[in-house]
Amino acid sequence: MKEILSSRSKRQLELMELLADNDWVTFTTASKSLSVPVKTLKSDIIELGALLAPATIESSKKYGIRLASNFGFCKTSIYQKFIKNSVEFQLIEKIFLHNFATVIELANDLYTSVSTIKRIVIRVNQLLQIEGFTINLKKMQLIGDPRSICNFMQHYFYEKYGLAEKLLTPSQLTSLDKVAFEMVKQALPTKASYNLDFSLLNQLRFYTYTVIILLKHNGENQLHDLPNKDFAILNDTYACDEFYAQFHLPLSTTHLNSFFYLFFSNQYIDSLETVRRQAMQDHNVFLKHQKIENLLQEIEKKMDCKCDNFEEIFMRLYNLDCQIHGRTFILHNKNKEFLISIKNLYGHFPMELLHSLQAIFYSNPYKEYLVYEAISILFTNWPNLLDRLEYSTPTMKACLLFNSGIDYMDMLSERISYYLRGRFSCTPLQVSSLKELEREVAAYDCIITDIPEIYFNDIPTIIIPMIPDAKSFDKLMLVYEDYFGKD
Repeated sequence: MKEILSSRSKRQLELMELLADNDWVTFTTASKSLSVPVKTLKSDIIELGALLAPATIESSKKYGIRLASNFGFCKTSIYQKFIKNSVEFQLIEKIFLHNFATVIELANDLYTSVSTIKRIVIRVNQLLQIEGFTINLKKMQLIGDPRSICNFMQHYFYEKYGLAEKLLTPSQLTSLDKVAFEMVKQALPTKASYNLDFSLLNQLRFYTYTVIILLKHNGENQLHDLPNKDFAILNDTYACDEFYAQFHLPLSTTHLNSFFYLFFSNQYIDSLETVRRQAMQDHNVFLKHQKIENLLQEIEKKMDCKCDNFEEIFMRLYNLDCQIHGRTFILHNKNKEFLISIKNLYGHFPMELLHSLQAIFYSNPYKEYLVYEAISILFTNWPNLLDRLEYSTPTMKACLLFNSGIDYMDMLSERISYYLRGRFSCTPLQVSSLKELEREVAAYDCIITDIPEIYFNDIPTIIIPMIPDAKSFDKLMLVYEDYFGKD
């Protein structure tokens, strides 16, 4: 939702994305890419200096500009800084948290005028209504579909804070985790134990906290058709009292059913056995079951890689429909970024998966988000799948010609193949003239050399030093990705 940002912040974020994805970028290239004059870019770079610290933007007359950062700075850091610095996102958060009773108080806190707040809200509401809710300044609330509000705000909190520990106190986390585990018990009643991985626990914390705020301050957004489940935690007087002490919200049956409904929904299915039973009675369930099962079996066959946790992956894919109620990111689309990285590394197999998953979720209005999430689930929960993909990656045939003996080139060939995991098949050449070299290279996809004078129009020539460094391997990978990305 970069459109929520002011036009200047959006442009500056796009500049940062360009720099994060490249090394040196000339001012001309950046100017064309962002459709702004070089003078504007230079002004943006000065402004970004304070925002990006400790990272900086280096400038060179010869090479242009690049992002210089330490090891603790990454692309996620960029998005966090822009979210935290955005008046628009601060406004949405403060209204959701019900920090202020009037627009005047809100304007004073944001160091702006009431008229500016109103202008921002008019513009932002045009975007938020697509998400299923809007800002109501009279009631100082977010008004609309409760699921849409919770979905948006949990992803907002996640992108802004990253870890729930950054948002909540240790006592709040302890109380919150008890409720989160209660939700999981209800969703998976047949499981004897629950080993929540860090990612899921972090997600549960953000979502549960978001629902708490919704129930506390957003009474306009009523929930209907809530499930009627019994929760053992209500028998724990200490847990209930502690929850109220931390969040000033009673831990009641209604509230717990609201938590469950918003996170899992009534359509959540706990086991593959249950799906198979329902498939015998419901044709839509049968079709969905068949598509997911066929997909997983097809991957097993194609990659010769048995899925040891078949049921877990199946159920996570099956339940995505009832767990994703809107966008899965605010500014940083990590799932799409993950897919692009996988595609660059492993060719077109991930894209084949993408098409199969689109067929599974074709009728869901949020299918784009579901598909990217499903790709992430497959690759991060299927043991050995990435290893099998390594074996199936295409190989680029490269010839080597260095100012060295054949023995040294043999060593370089092995080193390149080792560090790039077989993506390059390197053959040292023994030639006595450029004409002979020109004939020889015709049989290869590229030439790797330390001789800058060597150049052929119809074959990529990669110049690296005699002793390759990290940048050398990065350069080789860029050529590799570009070569197979054209197919």
